[in-house]
Amino acid sequence: MRWLLTTVCLLASLTPVLAEDRLPARPIEVPLAAVPDHGPWSFDLIDFREDERLARANLLPRADVDPHTFFVVKHHLGVAGGYDNGIAHGSIGYYLTVAEWGRWNFGVPSIEIGVGRYPVLDRDSRQSMMKDQVTFMVSLTSAHYRVGYIRAWGVNCYLNLEQVFDLHVNRTASQFGLSFSTK
Repeated sequence: MRWLLTTVCLLASLTPVLAEDRLPARPIEVPLAAVPDHGPWSFDLIDFREDERLARANLLPRADVDPHTFFVVKHHLGVAGGYDNGIAHGSIGYYLTVAEWGRWNFGVPSIEIGVGRYPVLDRDSRQSMMKDQVTFMVSLTSAHYRVGYIRAWGVNCYLNLEQVFDLHVNRTASQFGLSFSTK
């Protein structure tokens, strides 16, 4: 809580930058760095044209028929966290998604291990206090939105929203997180 108060005080003490404070603009004449103005671009059209060129060169695998299913099994590893019922919790999980619809992937129940901040009774003072404890969670359902491909790691990155069951306190909770998959 102290860091939150410190951050608020620091941000409140900074002077705001107003939109009316403009820097004078002047053209920079650098012949090698000139970027021509092409107007608005449609990157979907550029991607489509590139796919068509590759298809004509027989570099892309060609399917005779469109697939009749949207069931694609993917394995994800990820981290997630949330705050429900006065309990802050975070977990590392293994997700299994079985259906894909556009950029969305939908998961089935899977297991996670994590840490939660739970209320416990202190025997000496007989007062309730918060304590970090290890817990197991079951991801009941999850939805993963594909953000993009990370070339350095060779994986797709997904934002996920999931409904979990916390086995430590026998309650459901929600979590947001990131997951990664090779497909």
